[in-house]
Amino acid sequence: MIKRTDALRRKWLLRIVQGFSVTGLSLLAYPFLKALLPGSSNRDYLEVDLTGLQPGEHKKVIWQGRSVIVLRRFNESRKIEAATGATQSYKDALKDPDSTLSVQPKYTQNRYRSRRPGVFVFYSNCTHLGCEVSVLSDPIKTEIICPCHQSRFDDAGRVLQGAVASYNLEIPDYTQISGQRIRLQSTAT
Repeated sequence: MIKRTDALRRKWLLRIVQGFSVTGLSLLAYPFLKALLPGSSNRDYLEVDLTGLQPGEHKKVIWQGRSVIVLRRFNESRKIEAATGATQSYKDALKDPDSTLSVQPKYTQNRYRSRRPGVFVFYSNCTHLGCEVSVLSDPIKTEIICPCHQSRFDDAGRVLQGAVASYNLEIPDYTQISGQRIRLQSTAT
């Protein structure tokens, strides 16, 4: 009878130890699994406030490890002649005028390459070698220039003829959540 009680007791103790071991290993493995698998615990969006951003001004934010620039355009679209210094037609002055080779969401395949004509959102990396571009704005024109190799882009991020870069600037996925706020997001919704 004593042997049967000892065997039963040993069996219960073994199950308790096994339960604690599995629980401990699960708690120990959780941070490693979380680091390996991209989870939704990371913020999948970033809201950008455009309040106070005047025409010709821009705001730079960091989104998923990359710089994103939000540019408030002037009310009326600037002429391409001002940016190129020539009297070429608009399409002739651009390498990819219809943005067919560009990395951009479907909703930006329009003349402005944005959801609204007054705001342009783009990654600040030049499509040539990834240098950080600069936004130069004055009352006549807004230009986006790569300081490394002098590639020039219009205020819709389209690369101008004669530039080293071959592609238009990349556009992240975003939504307009109010008149003065946009939400950068990781996937199209």
